[in-house]
Amino acid sequence: MTRLDGTLTESLATGRRRVLDTVTTLPAWAAVLLIWTGGRVVSTFWLALAYPLVGRTQPANAIWGNGHGFFDFLTAWDGQYYEQISLHGYPSVLPLDAAGHVAQNAWAFLPAFPFTIRMLTVSTGLPFDIGAPVVALLAGLVAAFLLHRLVRDHAGNAAAMWAVFFFTCGPLSFLLEVGYAESMFLALTFGALLALERRRYGLLTLLGVAAAFTRPGALAIPLVLGVVAAVRWVRARRGNERTLDVFPLREQLVVLGAGAVMTLAGVAWPLIAAHTTGDANAYLETEMSWWVNFIGRVDFMPLTPWFLIASRWLGIGGVLIVLFMLVAFPVWLLRRSTKRLGFTTVVFSAAYALYVFAVSLPMASTPRLLMPLAPLFGSPELVARPRVRWVFVTAAVLGQPVLVAVLWLLGPP
Repeated sequence: MTRLDGTLTESLATGRRRVLDTVTTLPAWAAVLLIWTGGRVVSTFWLALAYPLVGRTQPANAIWGNGHGFFDFLTAWDGQYYEQISLHGYPSVLPLDAAGHVAQNAWAFLPAFPFTIRMLTVSTGLPFDIGAPVVALLAGLVAAFLLHRLVRDHAGNAAAMWAVFFFTCGPLSFLLEVGYAESMFLALTFGALLALERRRYGLLTLLGVAAAFTRPGALAIPLVLGVVAAVRWVRARRGNERTLDVFPLREQLVVLGAGAVMTLAGVAWPLIAAHTTGDANAYLETEMSWWVNFIGRVDFMPLTPWFLIASRWLGIGGVLIVLFMLVAFPVWLLRRSTKRLGFTTVVFSAAYALYVFAVSLPMASTPRLLMPLAPLFGSPELVARPRVRWVFVTAAVLGQPVLVAVLWLLGPP
């Protein structure tokens, strides 16, 4: 029996080594494509396994109307709002609930993703429920390639491959092939960070503006640009030969212009909603309508939502947990191993996490909102240690079916 167990263990270890050797010897693009394809096969398997339970388990509001095919299942929940926008645009009159408050409506969802699907469906004749997963799949593949490049440039190819694996095969990776804007936002964000590192400010501005009309949170990009520019300006002023980075006036003006344009794009949507509906708070009231089921109706105040819900459900212990996270996350970002991912990635992670903390209420959608932090999966502290690495692999393999059931079948992610 001992011999059998030893042989089995050795065979499993040999199999893992062969898989790793195969991936690492492939060209980078082929390895990324292989990992992404494997992830999509696994995600599709779990979604297909959950699909027959739609009629008995999934809430009635998950899929509007009578269509309950598999592709309707892939465009459930928020995907229905994107379909409404793609087909009919945005309402000029805000819907109200029985108490006269703004009800959940399409203004909470930005236009780049549904309008891209509209261009595809109009030009090809495909229906929305097929066009949306197609756009998400392609954007997810682009995001995987860009994530690999972003991590590889600083932490090396092995760390980049592990980051791609956790991103494309992790518990939330099924969102890369459903009718959500996540894939598109991730591709635009990773592309913008790469453009920033290469100082291609025209491309950065284009991607940053597109991201601002895809999902909230794109204001983190001009904030990162501002921090990077400020550091370069200080170093240039000091004239230290070891850190000298020439920052000519012309480039400074280009950076200011790029930052201004992306910032304006980042704050434009509430203004557009206000102008179209005639309600100055149309966007904010729409977003807050999703909070009602969790904490009732409250006034919005930045930097308080996490404390609000933590104290509501866990009391003083919840507040202490939030305070611990506020200290622990920056400390981890400042660790030497994390900083090996590059200054841009670390600053973006801090800026984007600050956005999530400042304006979002922790709920089922919070893990999805944190997906842009995927470059942190390439931290050498995580991927260089076999035990830690395989803990993450186990979580990825076992976590996805759980989240497909909890966040797609039983409730909205």
